[in-house]
Amino acid sequence: MFCYHCQEAKKNRVCDQTGICGKSSDLSSLQDLLVFSLKGLAFYAVQARQCGMVDEKTDQFTVRALYATITNVNFDPSDFVWMIKEAVQRRNRLRRSIASENPQHDIPADSLPEAAQWQYGNATEQEFIEKGASICFQVPPEEIADSVALQETLLYGVKGLSALLSHAAALDAAIDPNFHTFIQEALLFGLQGEVTEDDALARVLACGEQGLAAMALLEQANTGRFGHPTPTRVYLDVWDKPAILVSGNDLRDLEELLEQTDGTGVDVYTHGEMIAAHAYPALRKHPHLVGNYGNTWFEQRIDFAKFNGPILVTTNSIQQQKATYKDRIFTTGMVGWPGIPHIQDRKPGQQKNFQALIEMARQCQPPTLLEEGSLSIGYARNTLSEMLDRIVAALQSGAVKRLIVLAGGDGRHKERRYYTQLAEALPADTVILTAGDAKFRFLKLDLGEIDGIPRILDAGQSHDIHSLIVFLQQLQQAMGVDHINDLPVSFDLAWYEQKTLIALLALLSLDIKNIRFGPTLPPFFTENIKNLLAEKFALKGIDSPEADVAAMLAGS
Repeated sequence: MFCYHCQEAKKNRVCDQTGICGKSSDLSSLQDLLVFSLKGLAFYAVQARQCGMVDEKTDQFTVRALYATITNVNFDPSDFVWMIKEAVQRRNRLRRSIASENPQHDIPADSLPEAAQWQYGNATEQEFIEKGASICFQVPPEEIADSVALQETLLYGVKGLSALLSHAAALDAAIDPNFHTFIQEALLFGLQGEVTEDDALARVLACGEQGLAAMALLEQANTGRFGHPTPTRVYLDVWDKPAILVSGNDLRDLEELLEQTDGTGVDVYTHGEMIAAHAYPALRKHPHLVGNYGNTWFEQRIDFAKFNGPILVTTNSIQQQKATYKDRIFTTGMVGWPGIPHIQDRKPGQQKNFQALIEMARQCQPPTLLEEGSLSIGYARNTLSEMLDRIVAALQSGAVKRLIVLAGGDGRHKERRYYTQLAEALPADTVILTAGDAKFRFLKLDLGEIDGIPRILDAGQSHDIHSLIVFLQQLQQAMGVDHINDLPVSFDLAWYEQKTLIALLALLSLDIKNIRFGPTLPPFFTENIKNLLAEKFALKGIDSPEADVAAMLAGS
């Protein structure tokens, strides 16, 4: 096993026996083999495009399969077995089609990369585990070549991009074929020879551009279906009714559940990043969407146990279950865990069927009270645009000295207390712009307002950093400066997994400088890559909250 995809890699190096996330070495091998198989599939998908042949279902499968490999999405070996088989079968069909329609494109076997020609035998889980272990990347982080480190960064960026596209596709968004072309070419990058550091960095930054476009697509899909988020108070109390708890990011799943629970006497609560749902008019209109229960994703083992009712996990936020709630949890979409009931994908023109959760909820006690009060959310692009004149005036008058983009993903490490301490240490003339579940580190702080502007402006889920970027571009124009870097704004981005990595790459693709990225820099960044990114973008890790506050206020 060799896994250093996320911020919680053991000792910030690599998980080499069992993942901190709970992933076994066998599951890691299956995921490695799936990516290997997808590279083989991409080899022929690219060839097919050159011959004028496009297989949309293969493109869609590639995106969903890559999404299944990111942190905390799918832990079910059986799912990876069928996806590996599917990847190889699709690859073989494409190869035959190319040979039949365009014989001149036939490639000699000795010119093919292994991923393009490997065939499985009996297609057993054990066979795939052994093959996955044999092709596993095993170079110690400190010995990785710089160009290889950038290729690894590209791979994890592409996984984050695939997650965004999967979320958009779930809303029936029209996915530009250029996304699929980029992903398949990125999977092949470096597969057939050496690449230079410059070429690899250029491809990584291009991935950031793709990520920015995917965030815009997902925002458009969400707002087109549910309306633009508006400022909303979300209650943390509980009501005396049986209820269902929904975690993750998939707003369409929540919408369908709300429609199916209408009039049943069953309430619905959100958890983690799903809290953003309360700000969307089409979801907020349901009176039985009553509040948010608990905190960030990694506290689910505490929160879920006390909820009492059934729990639906829609995207990448599942953990090993405790016995106290294991019989009440369901997965859907690409999320999977062995032995946990899975709500199947919707058929064309139909909703997913959530009746099993509804019937279970009716037999359960109401949630146990965790806390009281409320949180303020809903400061996404439209609302920030409406506030633009007020924020410009506050910046020009000096009432607001600096904006701090404190966004990204949360995680378990104790070092993440830094984000709470940083928010507490910021002076009273600063405003925090946030998105993603990193906000749970400080969203409950009472930081007050400046001239009617809340000092914490929450745009929503991790991809909603796009709202913050669009707002800052508007602010740049309004204040007559040449670049976002010329604004009184600082970026402190918390990363956890591949969706927060693609957010960083999106910012770098815009040439945004002086970003702090933490609580630790990715273990797949070599020292030379860290130095390269520091020289080109002034990218840096975190220091103490006090030192970072002082540096950000000084513009660095």
